[in-house]
Amino acid sequence: MEKGRKREKWRKLSVAKRRKKPQEEHVDETWLIPYSDLLTLLLALFIVLFASSSVDAKKFEQMGNAFKKIVEEGAAGNQAYVSKEKGPDDPNVNAVLKAMEEQDKKKEANEQEKAKKAAAALLKKQNEEKIEAFKKQIDSYIAAENLGTKMTTKYSDEGLLITIRDDILFQSGSAELSAGKREIAKEIGELFAQGKGTMEGIVSGHTDNVPISTSIYSSNWELSVARAVNFMEAIIQENSEVNPGEFSARGYGEFRPVAKNDIAANREKNRRVEIMVRPINRDTLDEDE
Repeated sequence: MEKGRKREKWRKLSVAKRRKKPQEEHVDETWLIPYSDLLTLLLALFIVLFASSSVDAKKFEQMGNAFKKIVEEGAAGNQAYVSKEKGPDDPNVNAVLKAMEEQDKKKEANEQEKAKKAAAALLKKQNEEKIEAFKKQIDSYIAAENLGTKMTTKYSDEGLLITIRDDILFQSGSAELSAGKREIAKEIGELFAQGKGTMEGIVSGHTDNVPISTSIYSSNWELSVARAVNFMEAIIQENSEVNPGEFSARGYGEFRPVAKNDIAANREKNRRVEIMVRPINRDTLDEDE
């Protein structure tokens, strides 16, 4: 009986022990929830910031490439490449636009300069061809009339210089054309008529240094001017197609000799009439060069 009670008591104690088994102690982890939320938010923030910075860099890179392409290829509508997200006062955009505008101006100036040089080169070539054709025809006339010792042609920096000895045009001390010598003026005038509007003639008179004093001319200067004017008028009068506005006359007296006035042969060379044949548009050509 006693043993039965002890067993029963032991059984109850065992059951009680099992029921009253002490709970295991755990660390309070409730703080992890807001912490994880905070980390999540920070991560999201960094992702957004990184994404934003990456997009901006990419946009600027694309914009830079677009500007480079515009400058290199000269495409129109340059401002279309500027990001619409940037305002007109954005310093980066303004700097790029200013540099691009300067590049465009420089390129345009270079293109204009190239065009001017090309036009000048073409004009120069055309003028040279005209002068060459003029010279060939005059040389043919000189050869046909056996005037080789009295009439010559040569190229100069301005154009073509035709030189005529005065003794085949004028009597000594006179500015009146000798009989039958207007044919030379007529031949020269015909060539000017062919190049009407493109060529001009400058007729100049020259003498030796032997003093002259007559009832008509008081100096070699006056004589040289009168000879130049009379020969110029003969060119115009013998050719109705010639434009008088394309001619001018000058007199230099003895002050532009081609040889020393020490012997008769040299003085004969200095007594002459010269016709400078040059393109009317030469002044424009010189400015371009």
